[in-house]
Amino acid sequence: MKKVILLLAFLVTTTVSFGQSLFDKLEDLDEVSSVVVTKDMFELLKKFPDSKSDDMEVFNTMKGLNELKLFSTDDSQVASQMEGMVNSAIKNSNLTQLMRVKDKDSRVKIYVKATKNKDLVSEVLMFVKNKDKGSKMESVIVSLTGEIDVNKLSKIAHKYSDKEK
Repeated sequence: MKKVILLLAFLVTTTVSFGQSLFDKLEDLDEVSSVVVTKDMFELLKKFPDSKSDDMEVFNTMKGLNELKLFSTDDSQVASQMEGMVNSAIKNSNLTQLMRVKDKDSRVKIYVKATKNKDLVSEVLMFVKNKDKGSKMESVIVSLTGEIDVNKLSKIAHKYSDKEK
């Protein structure tokens, strides 16, 4: 199950664009680890030629992204703050819940912002909350923006879930 959650996290990490300034505050906190991939990096990816091989499917899907942000903490106070920020972003950006997963002490929620084209989403927000055996809480926010083809994501998810079996 953890492999599926990590796969979903990776796949979803290919699309979102909401509340940028809201999550940017997290970068300045010592208790938060962050990764930010800017539009310039995704522009570089667009320069690579398209490939039809299965291994390049994820790479080609990433070409539609404008920005990727990942924030992680194991500080319970900051984790609570992050959950509040996610809830605000959901309301402010009118995001729709795509799915939620519960596995023991892990919770994953994925939200999207649809476009007029039902095959594309413009934003993806994923929030992961893990509680370990002790009282420690880990939270992760993945925010993606851009133009993401849900058919490609579905195809990739199906391919990798078949490998899990």
